[in-house]
Amino acid sequence: MASDSPPLCSVIIVNFNGRHLLDACLDAVLSQSGPSFEVILVDNGSTDGSAGHVRNHYPKVRIVDAGSNLGFSGGTNLGVEIARGGLIVLLNNDTIVEPGWIAGLVAAAAPADVAIVSSLVLTVGIPARYYERNGSINFLCHNIMRVFGRLENIFYGGGASLLYKKELLGVPFDNEYFVYCEDVYLGLRARFMGYRVLHSNASVVRHIGSATSGKQKTAVITFLQERNRMLTVLTFFSRWTIIRILPFLLINSVSKTALALVSRRYSFPGLVRAYWWFLVHPRELREKRALLARERFVHEREVISWMTGKLTNGESFPGKLLNGLALLWCRLVRLKTVDFLRARDR
Repeated sequence: MASDSPPLCSVIIVNFNGRHLLDACLDAVLSQSGPSFEVILVDNGSTDGSAGHVRNHYPKVRIVDAGSNLGFSGGTNLGVEIARGGLIVLLNNDTIVEPGWIAGLVAAAAPADVAIVSSLVLTVGIPARYYERNGSINFLCHNIMRVFGRLENIFYGGGASLLYKKELLGVPFDNEYFVYCEDVYLGLRARFMGYRVLHSNASVVRHIGSATSGKQKTAVITFLQERNRMLTVLTFFSRWTIIRILPFLLINSVSKTALALVSRRYSFPGLVRAYWWFLVHPRELREKRALLARERFVHEREVISWMTGKLTNGESFPGKLLNGLALLWCRLVRLKTVDFLRARDR
């Protein structure tokens, strides 16, 4: 890893009070062989001694002190700005990579039209059958699993472990996102620019999942998750498409609000804050739409053809019924999602 010439890859790990996770993560990364790489740890103002621990025990790691918590988006952007490698590898601090992880990513990224490569991320608690076929996103930016048949097909690269080409996508994220859905944002940017997004089974990562944010849906987490998903939809897609998916957006808002009132699955104040954000930031929304429009080189029908019209992963009768009605609506309003395109060998 030590060399005067620029490394091929820059591995960026964003950390906030994750000292207890860093030894396992960094030991696995630094033991990788193959492509030359550097490791950059962006510390988001941790108070648990993370930065000092890494300085003392991992001298090969470049440390960036953010000074405050910039979130995953801001922290990653800060790391990318100083990265020396042309291939940027983003890795969560609550992961342990397996041998061949970085080589698998680099090999899959060889074609010139590939902008992003996603690892096989094995997350604690996710059933094994969900790894047999990769998933996509629906029009609410929710993950729907088991969509594609070909192993290399995937809609976007999950932020737990992905590679992207800096020369194609530059600084990857909108700082506004802070955390959640920023990887979907990056995937949509790549697809609207006309680049491919691939999955590599040769790059394997074991992921704890929610080790920093935790499982509880606090008001802040609910706000960021809901606001960021809606922000992604409302900034990337045309007004005509937004009109066609209005029933989905309404069902989403009503059902989540109802669940927030009767359970702890969502935070009611968090949802109210998310929806209120759009009422008080119309100018910012227009500016974001205009910014992304300047990068758009393919028609949105191409992007939609990689998405799914399904609303849920549920395999019960109600779930199947809801998905059937959603796909019927997509057919009626001529949203040609992957569900209707057999030629892609789903």
